Amino acid sequence: MKNEYKIALALLIVGGLAIGGLYYKKSHKVLKVATANKSLDKSDKKIIIPDTDEDSVAKIPAVEEYLADLKKLYKKGKSTLPLQKSELDDNGVVAQNVALKSKEFLSDTKIDNKLLHNDIMRVVPAISSMLDNKSKNECQSSICYVVEKYNYALNSTTRAIVDVKAKKVVSVKRYANSQPDISARLTNIAKEIALNNPKVIKELGHTPTPSELSMANVRSNLEQSPCEDKNHLCVAPTFADHKKERALWAIVDLTDLKLAIAKWAGLGKTYTPACIDERTLENRYIMKNFCQKDSNLTKFGWSMKYHLTGSDGLEIRDIKYKGKSVARSLKIVDWHVAYKGLGADKLDTTEPVMMAGHRVEFIKGVNNEYTFGYNDAMGCPMFSTSVVLAFNGPQIKEIKDKSGKVTGFYIVQDFRNPKWPMACNYRYENKFIFNKDGSFRVVAINLGRGCSDKAIYRPVMRLDIKLKGDKERFALYNGKDWNDWQIEQGYRSTGKEKMLDGKYLYRVTSPEDANDGYYIEPNRGQFHDNSRGDNEDVYVTKYKEDEGNEDLLTLGSCCKLDYDGPEEYTKDKELIENTDTVIWYVPTIQNDAKAGEEYCWADSTIDKNGNPSVKVWPCIVGPKFVPIGE
Repeated sequence: MKNEYKIALALLIVGGLAIGGLYYKKSHKVLKVATANKSLDKSDKKIIIPDTDEDSVAKIPAVEEYLADLKKLYKKGKSTLPLQKSELDDNGVVAQNVALKSKEFLSDTKIDNKLLHNDIMRVVPAISSMLDNKSKNECQSSICYVVEKYNYALNSTTRAIVDVKAKKVVSVKRYANSQPDISARLTNIAKEIALNNPKVIKELGHTPTPSELSMANVRSNLEQSPCEDKNHLCVAPTFADHKKERALWAIVDLTDLKLAIAKWAGLGKTYTPACIDERTLENRYIMKNFCQKDSNLTKFGWSMKYHLTGSDGLEIRDIKYKGKSVARSLKIVDWHVAYKGLGADKLDTTEPVMMAGHRVEFIKGVNNEYTFGYNDAMGCPMFSTSVVLAFNGPQIKEIKDKSGKVTGFYIVQDFRNPKWPMACNYRYENKFIFNKDGSFRVVAINLGRGCSDKAIYRPVMRLDIKLKGDKERFALYNGKDWNDWQIEQGYRSTGKEKMLDGKYLYRVTSPEDANDGYYIEPNRGQFHDNSRGDNEDVYVTKYKEDEGNEDLLTLGSCCKLDYDGPEEYTKDKELIENTDTVIWYVPTIQNDAKAGEEYCWADSTIDKNGNPSVKVWPCIVGPKFVPIGE
């Protein structure tokens, strides 16, 4: 490839990013971090900074082909790279063509007649959770597809709903400072960059093969690197070395098409065999019965709908108890997975460390720690590039007390990586408990194993309570009385507050009826599930349809422990005292792999019969809602 083209392309991307910077306003609300500091092993200290000249990607065929396609596109006066036909079915081809002719869909691809780099990331059948009410009506008797593109310059995602039969765009929505799941083509490029990088090969001690990689399509960032704040689109192909109990994270910057940085992290001991077969992902039964339509459930006075979403796990909707409205929607939209590292103190910081024109800095905190990690989405087993996928369908089971009396029921959905419980694979459960007394609990369960024994997990819960008149009033207990919140804001719990009756720290009520509402009981380990508490952050925002009523894109940061994501929705400080609100509840969990103290951990052992057996030490978090007027 000619050098002048490389320079032209770099100028285009960097110029677009500079323009995009004018539209991006950092508005993260900084809160104090209250997480445990633990000493780290020496194996976690090594950080690998690539050399620009040595680590050139120009000779990687997949990258050269991608850049050549971009060059052809720009020559035609266009800047949105379509998906290759290998990633599309027949309806997908039609949907992509329709979207690429839509002025509304492409309205952000130029600024002052300057082309901005965009990629179509996915074109898939539209499932229920991706549609607003208008789209659901229009798509009910037709075939609709979702077309998503990413704008590298503005760091934004545009989602179009396309009616394939009518060959028209039904709706277009744009999400600022958000990134979609990446395409199969970019996933392959990320793999190739990681597999062919000289520093990665040197660190591993051999030329790796694709089968050694995992998590190549999972978005990641590393604090104070080009991937920080997700201004760049970054993913983290990971090489697990089970013998040495460590993993090499190769964080690939897809904006600059190069390795951004790499580092070693400890895995902890594992007996998991490397020969676990991949489970089939294309489970048509789950798609047909739980993703593409709602299921109705009536039991013990409760009525509700539920479905699996593309990226927000299991969602329970339109919940009522004895005919009274309880909630519009309950779901767990994300898992932030952060790992602690050491080693910034070993770098020579007397001179600025520059990489691809960006300064790389390392914050020297307690014990010289810093963080890096993933944002995990849970989704349907097809039409999603998420790697933590629905395993079987939702299960509904009754709850019994010690005497055998039925006290309620729960709905639970299992999401897992195909190779769980191998290292760098994850398993989560979404569980919603509904009791006969009208109380309910939203529960996030992590069954390990992840990429390290030094992980911090943060599930992001979106709890859209709906009371009389579709208005709510939220209050925080101050040790003596309730303080009503009047504007959008957040609160970080210490875990030691004085609570009403020793249980209730929060309250949500109807402005029309003080007895219509719930006390909110945070988890402090009292639910007999071996939990170590929620250590929660809580945010309350004014209800807006585009803030999570449909499938959300990645929210917040995996690795900025003082930034959960919902802060973004509180920045306008809108009034919430007597309006329709949403509660965001974000627990913080520290895992543990020490013998006898395991938590958020899983491993495979050999049982007494000499067969592989998986042992799990789950961490279980989430609040309980108790009716005030009962």
